[in-house]
Amino acid sequence: MLLSAAAVAATIALMPLSLKAQERGIVASAEAKAAAGVHTRVLVIGAHPDDEDTQLIAWLARGHRAETAYLSLTRGDGGQNLIGNELGEALGVIRTQELLAARRIDGAHQYFTRAYDFGFSKTAAESFSHWPRDSVLGDMVKVVRGFRPQIIVSVFSGTPRDGHGQHQVAGILAREVYDAAADTVRFPTRKFGAPWNVLKFYRGARFSSADATISMNVGEYDPILGLTYAEIAAESRSQHKSQGFGSTARKGVVMDYLRREVTRVNAATPAASERSMFDGIDTTLHVTQSDRDRIAGADAGVDVEAIADRARVALGDSVPVHVAVYIRGVVDSSSLHTVYVHGDKITQPYWLVRPRIGDLFASASDSISDDAREKAGWLPVEVKLPGHEPITVRTPAVYRYADPVLGEMERPLTTAPGISVTFARDVELARAGAPLDRIFQVTLRSSWPATHNISLSVSLPPGLKTDSADRRVALEGGATRTITFRVTGRLAPGVHHVRAVAIDGAERDSVGFIPIEYPHITPERMYRAADVPIQAVDVVVPAHATIGYIQGVGDNVANALRDLGLVIHEIDPASLPTTDLSAYSTIVIGPRAYQASQLLVNNNSYLMNYVRAGGNLVVQYGQNEMQKPGLMPYPITLARPAARVTDENAPVTILEPRNSLLDSPNRITNADFAGWVQERATYMPTTFDPHYSAMLSMNDPGESANSAGILTATVGKGRYTYVTLALFRQLPAAVPGGARIFANLLK
Repeated sequence: MLLSAAAVAATIALMPLSLKAQERGIVASAEAKAAAGVHTRVLVIGAHPDDEDTQLIAWLARGHRAETAYLSLTRGDGGQNLIGNELGEALGVIRTQELLAARRIDGAHQYFTRAYDFGFSKTAAESFSHWPRDSVLGDMVKVVRGFRPQIIVSVFSGTPRDGHGQHQVAGILAREVYDAAADTVRFPTRKFGAPWNVLKFYRGARFSSADATISMNVGEYDPILGLTYAEIAAESRSQHKSQGFGSTARKGVVMDYLRREVTRVNAATPAASERSMFDGIDTTLHVTQSDRDRIAGADAGVDVEAIADRARVALGDSVPVHVAVYIRGVVDSSSLHTVYVHGDKITQPYWLVRPRIGDLFASASDSISDDAREKAGWLPVEVKLPGHEPITVRTPAVYRYADPVLGEMERPLTTAPGISVTFARDVELARAGAPLDRIFQVTLRSSWPATHNISLSVSLPPGLKTDSADRRVALEGGATRTITFRVTGRLAPGVHHVRAVAIDGAERDSVGFIPIEYPHITPERMYRAADVPIQAVDVVVPAHATIGYIQGVGDNVANALRDLGLVIHEIDPASLPTTDLSAYSTIVIGPRAYQASQLLVNNNSYLMNYVRAGGNLVVQYGQNEMQKPGLMPYPITLARPAARVTDENAPVTILEPRNSLLDSPNRITNADFAGWVQERATYMPTTFDPHYSAMLSMNDPGESANSAGILTATVGKGRYTYVTLALFRQLPAAVPGGARIFANLLK
């Protein structure tokens, strides 16, 4: 319920615990009556989860009761992660849920296309080389025909001034879908749905208000909600926590701007003369039965709960769910009955059920919003109201429990394999030909209500053996157990596989899930086979190296370095003043660590003293904060936008092949730049102090060469190396060249 800033904050805190986020009482009734019969619909289109104009969306959906939706071409898979180490598709799962959390606050719907966010691109042409144009446009046509907006608002201009090539594509296709939605020759009705004529097309003009044809005060105060729409938008925007978009609530006048580009209804009215973006559109109210039911339910104080006795049901099994109906507004009554929910389909992100095809998800596109899809599995409950025909209320089945500190907690009821089998990591590195002595952890999760006796076995590639390939486990109902296997031996260069299978009677389980849980989103899980590829690399690591590591953003590098046999000690930035840094042969700073930790910035002088005294400091890339005087030993400058090499196959010129960083203990050649993922380098300095020596030169097609992939300088008795190569992506992906280059930085 949205009553005050404090109430909004409390709602956000409970969002993953209560999927319904129900409004109740007078506010619920007033909201239902205000929204009744409104049939104006507005679709806002952007490229990524955090591109949406939350102020406009909140103003439309909450203020003008327009049915509003945001269409994000991607799920933001190619970004980085400020709250954890999930990247790629796992990050896309988080960012999808962040958008759904945002929509529960601002009241809009949420759509996506099948486009996978493959990372930063510089041009629309580059993005279209990853995304077949008609495929993405066809997905958008399905959304428009299904949602049937009278107005489309494009966040982006569709020109190079948008920067990111994916932004440009969003702006281009937003304009194209305005016409394509009615084109049944190019997009036949049978496949794409009934045609729809969008009446008006606007582009956002927040950052170019001089080009605007209309403006609106999105800072209006709503007396029903007790908030301004800008305050609601700030809470909505703050759900993008993985991207660091926490926002402060703004009070008072807050203007937003749009530019009308084309219209089919009031063309005789000059764009600059419009009084409202709805000019020319019939906004006559038509109260439907569903509107009347919603009002009646709100007035009667209806609340429906569906409580399961456990959080997971095994595939093929059933679980009792206790359904309670409370009617508290007109009479204080309640009823209780039990239904059985059958686990007929694994609960997982629907777009990940099948592997991607290139940079498109393989799931069939349709016109269903993700918020509606989330509710499709909710239980329909008939509620009989005094003086009104029965209404149907849908409610999620949840498992409820009490946390001693947090109080009442809820988790959605999910379906999972009877026994889930998961390795701790999805890929690992090893030194080819070197002794390997490693612990593999296999986690078993039961979704059965009773104890099952499980036989767990692992299979190993030639060259490896284990202390015990088979284990027997009595796994209690709903329990989770982690089993460890010690594996030793040697591996030849190449990719090898360690696999696990759990035998439960006649069932053989070799698939498991990884939970993705953060306080601000609905819990999710990603499934993968119980199969760990090990990339055995011809790599030499510095002898007797002891590495201190300060964690960065979305940082999975430390574990990859441990795979290579290096001793890694993680250092808390707060402990720098009291830590004997001379104990480390090298200290490594993770990507964007200075941006993420003010304590690291405050204590940076201790690291500089370490270098001057003879230490080896390796700093992975940062953003604009790296230009702050004193953060680096010698200055750099970054352009806006910063230089980067986004083509992971871009040619690389080795400028100083005999420099020890590239020559020892591993001779780095162009072969070490084969098989890279997503990008070569990011946030590369445009200029740098002559004290730095540049090791490599590279560029995207048609651009000037940039030599700031690796910069190194002597500082006092030690060495400082700044690395903008995307090694933070290559090592977790087990790219051999990335491992060999990083090993050289550590001596």
